[in-house]
Amino acid sequence: MAGPNDNHRFSVLIINPNTSTHMTNALKPILESLDYADIYFNYFTAPSMPSINSGEDSITSALHCRPFVEPLVPKYDAFLVACYSAHPLVGMLKEAITEKDSTIPEYRKKYVTGIFEASVLTSLSLVSSFHLMGDANLHKAQSRDTFGIMIVNSGGGGGSTARFAGVETTGLTASELHTAPAEEVSRRISDATERLIKSTSHPVSAICMGCAGMAGMEEAVRDGCIRAYGERQGRRVRIVDGVVAGAGMLVTACKAGF
Repeated sequence: MAGPNDNHRFSVLIINPNTSTHMTNALKPILESLDYADIYFNYFTAPSMPSINSGEDSITSALHCRPFVEPLVPKYDAFLVACYSAHPLVGMLKEAITEKDSTIPEYRKKYVTGIFEASVLTSLSLVSSFHLMGDANLHKAQSRDTFGIMIVNSGGGGGSTARFAGVETTGLTASELHTAPAEEVSRRISDATERLIKSTSHPVSAICMGCAGMAGMEEAVRDGCIRAYGERQGRRVRIVDGVVAGAGMLVTACKAGF
């Protein structure tokens, strides 16, 4: 990939904290299609950890990636950790940026997020709204729409909030999204989406794709939405790709200077 040029105002490093080059390469055309002409995207693939399937794996991958990506902090304006978990590398990079801020006067602002955080925040912005209830006292209430997360791996959902519909799994690991037969992957994604929607009593207005490896697989999610809700309502469900959401948040932060 060509390096940054004079037309690029900001640079963003996309970090894949597992060793799957298939996954890294699948992200490139998706981010290029966003047409951020003044943003330079570069990519890092972890030297170890073939697939991240647990919290322990996230910690291990963060420790493996840290010595490679922390020295890159001065080179980029923003960093996106492309793993659908509360990945420790996000916090590690924020600490590294804070240390640079304290030692270099007028250090250019830098930003970090993970695709998990980005997809949840984006989904909340899509489903949450306030409206005035037209009773005698006119009080403010929130919409009852919810969002759900459809993940790979064998993890399950637990707990609930007013906005969270739940979690459903495909039963595949991140690496299997690109090694299993495409028809099997699509079927599992569609089935998991349908189960997620049918498991909640409130309308699901947004679904987060719970793995960077799902990038580009929105049609399988849409198929599950249509099977659960029918054509019209199924096409109204917002499908949130965490990589796209994260890139958008970082680009906005860079340009706004938050």
